[in-house]
Amino acid sequence: MLKIISGILTPTQGNVSVTGTIAPLIELGAGFDGDLTARENIFLNGAILGYKKDFLEEKFASIVDFAELWEFLDMPIKNYSSGMVARMAFAIATVVKPDVLIVDEILAVGDFMFQQKCEQRIRELMSEGTTVVIVSHSIEQIESLCDRVLWIEKSKVQMIGRTYEVCNAYRGMQDTADSKSVKSRKTVVKEKCFACGNRAEFRIDEEATLVREACCTKCGCSIRVSDAARIYLTKGLGLPETKASLQSAESSIDGKTILNCSNYGVFKEHFCRLPGYRELSGNEKERCRLLYDLPYTDNTFDLLLNEELMAYFQNPKKVYEECCRVLKKNGILLLTVPVHEGRRTKFRENLKKTVYRGEGMKVYVDWGDDICQYLEETGFQAKMYPCHSFHKNDEITDVDRDYEKSLKTHPLNFYKYNSIVIIAKKSK
Repeated sequence: MLKIISGILTPTQGNVSVTGTIAPLIELGAGFDGDLTARENIFLNGAILGYKKDFLEEKFASIVDFAELWEFLDMPIKNYSSGMVARMAFAIATVVKPDVLIVDEILAVGDFMFQQKCEQRIRELMSEGTTVVIVSHSIEQIESLCDRVLWIEKSKVQMIGRTYEVCNAYRGMQDTADSKSVKSRKTVVKEKCFACGNRAEFRIDEEATLVREACCTKCGCSIRVSDAARIYLTKGLGLPETKASLQSAESSIDGKTILNCSNYGVFKEHFCRLPGYRELSGNEKERCRLLYDLPYTDNTFDLLLNEELMAYFQNPKKVYEECCRVLKKNGILLLTVPVHEGRRTKFRENLKKTVYRGEGMKVYVDWGDDICQYLEETGFQAKMYPCHSFHKNDEITDVDRDYEKSLKTHPLNFYKYNSIVIIAKKSK
């Protein structure tokens, strides 16, 4: 299908219409000559994609910077690993903003830092109007990047529609048909999921330690997002737990104005159809900048959702003041930030050790038990709800103690936090 869209193959029946320029990333190594150096291949592959020599010379440094291949620039690429080839191919294809970007599993190659860079670049292109067509076996990747999903099974269309609905159905098929997949994951809790409303098991990969990211077997919602939904619906809206779920509560939320600091995820899937829903656009860095000076008038929103960006601000008080400003009186700020239990908040701007999480974002704040104090200083009445305690306080990640280990370990296997939700109501 991707080759037909790209014009490489002609369909045996039907028609495909594509408007604008296409950047295809279909097969790693396509358009490269193994005997040529990376420097030479940049110009060769760029020419195949239709870039002029002058343009490639102008963009050469940015291509190599993104691919991080300066040390190996004059080495024949037949000596490259598949991950290095992927870096170069992705950097060349996305050096300009194509109208259509076609990606086939390329993000599955390379280390996790490169995968994060690719996802960030894709989100930047999407925010600027590029249509991205991506094929992947990673359901998490699809949920993170896509607005709409087509599920194909044995060359037949099984389902097409909203990301949440299709991924939910796909997970149901996996759990039913693939017993090995089920056995490779352990169940950490059985309870109601407050996203889909079903009683479900929350499972996590055996090797992972980030138990707060255990996911619902019915809809794929993470346990901390389910916890955030429960706290908002029961404590914020006063709904009984037996009737509380994002799936069934849309009528109770309809009419409310909502600002979501994320532009993906379960809350978006359930709220995006509501007329009062808004979200911040761009990648994590761009959304962080927006939160310092929100482009909305005072007293606009009933609910503001912020899922983890609060770790990335040098001046979180300014951000809390902005959140308070745009919320109506008694409006709610819902937070699901990592909390270091048993410790006070630590501001990292003067610390020597630099910590990165997310899309290469620098961590400025490690929030502690006193997070509500900072919220109350900016006009909120705040309360912390410990929802699931999988780790003891002395097991909660201490980056300063284990900093060297953090540099060598994937975040999914390093960070340990319990699932905690903070709900703050504007009191002024």
